[in-house]
Amino acid sequence: MGSANDAIDAAAKLIDQYHTHDPFKIAKDIGVAVRWQYLGDTIMGYSLHSHRIPNIVLNKQNSDLTNIAVCGHELGHCVLHKGFNTNFFSRIGAEPMVGDTEYQANCFMFELIFGDKKVSPMNYNAVLDHYDLPHWMWQYFALVAPAQP
Repeated sequence: MGSANDAIDAAAKLIDQYHTHDPFKIAKDIGVAVRWQYLGDTIMGYSLHSHRIPNIVLNKQNSDLTNIAVCGHELGHCVLHKGFNTNFFSRIGAEPMVGDTEYQANCFMFELIFGDKKVSPMNYNAVLDHYDLPHWMWQYFALVAPAQP
């Protein structure tokens, strides 16, 4: 397993290589299949390997912005945790339930989605609400970009 810095560096490398922050474009370019299914009210997405092909499954009920964030998180798993079956990205996931692989996938997602944006700490919760992400994720902003006053 790697560290938060390894996850952030991996996302930055893909951004530089593919000239985009769009997880859907990067997934396509590196051969990760993205699919949409109805996953109920709590599961936002997950990733898995099927026949050696990495797959990301996103909930059709998510908003477009939520699916961008969840795709970024699951892409992190595909890049950083090859061969691991991962937990579901859930609306009810609590911070204490986040293990090393989930922490790294979150770091990857935040670098991919927010690393080029300057977000004031006053706006962390508003941005998280916009993407339908839990408020406890505010701490990842400080890891990927310096806060703006």
